[in-house]
Order: sequence, then structure tokens, then C-alpha cells
Amino acid sequence: MGQNLSLSEKFADTTDATLAPWDAQADIILAILWGCSLYAIGMIWCAVGLLRRWSGPHHERDVSLVSVLAAFLLSSGWPVILVYFAMADRA
Repeated sequence: MGQNLSLSEKFADTTDATLAPWDAQADIILAILWGCSLYAIGMIWCAVGLLRRWSGPHHERDVSLVSVLAAFLLSSGWPVILVYFAMADRA
């Protein structure tokens, strides 16, 4: 350890290094895919929360295909649903 501290060789300056165009495009695609994955996880989590809320406190109502489809359709705006869940739990 520490052997390279006394080298007399110059190290390459990488402060002006940039990504190659194909690497930049791949990074953008990867960021979009990560964002879409996180959004889909939020949608699924909120759809399950809506279905749990609609089934009642003691699960006395059955969940049908229509309610599942409605929950997934409504969960596309999952940030708003999270605010709704937070406000409904306070009351």
C-alpha cells in the first residue's frame, strides 16, 4: 500500500472526459427503464391498496375482474393515490 505515491510518472488528467455518444444513449435508456420499473412498482402497490380498501375492513366484499381492472386504471396516478391514503388514514 502506498507504493504508487512516490511515482514520478504523470497521471492522465480525466477532468474533461466525456461519455461516448453510444454510452450516453445507453445511460439514458437505462434511466428511462429504471424510472418505468419504479413507476410500475408504485402502480402495483397502489392497486393492491385500493383493492384492500374496497374489500372492506373485514374483507366482506369479493374482488372481481372489473374491480381489479379499475384499480390498475386508477393506480396510473399513484402519487395522488398515496396522498389520498395518507389523508384518509388521518381521519
